Amino acid sequence: MLLVEENGRQVLLTGDGHADDVLAGLENAGLLDPELGLHVDVLKVQHHGSEHNLTPEFARQITANRYLFCGNGEHRNPDSRVVQAIIDSRLGPVSGRSTNPRAKRRFSLQFNSSAGATHGDERDHMQQIESLVRRASDASSRRMSCTFLKGSSFGIRLS
Repeated sequence: MLLVEENGRQVLLTGDGHADDVLAGLENAGLLDPELGLHVDVLKVQHHGSEHNLTPEFARQITANRYLFCGNGEHRNPDSRVVQAIIDSRLGPVSGRSTNPRAKRRFSLQFNSSAGATHGDERDHMQQIESLVRRASDASSRRMSCTFLKGSSFGIRLS
């Protein structure tokens, strides 16, 4: 795990870290508020969005302006339960939402792949993810947006 901070901006790179390990590391470093968690500008969702690495509790504790998913549908990643846990942590029932005041702001889910960039079973999976995310975005009253890879790459501006 790596937390990058510069000019008041934070990017949390989780690698393949397990939710409990990432939370423990942030807590040990004094960066995780016991009641509010941590809000960062960008969270690279761990292990391609695997259901084995992110829990609903993690999604409530760690929130971001932008969530970056680096999975192309292989092994069914990003997992729809992970995507839904992040959406629920911001837009779901009050009992499951983050208590961090910054979590009430607009946010974006950004994917480094898309159905159009994959094939076979991976394409089918990415179509399901795109459908899930677009439905949530449409129902979010403009609080949530999404980006899926259209070309060969995309960038993230932190301004």
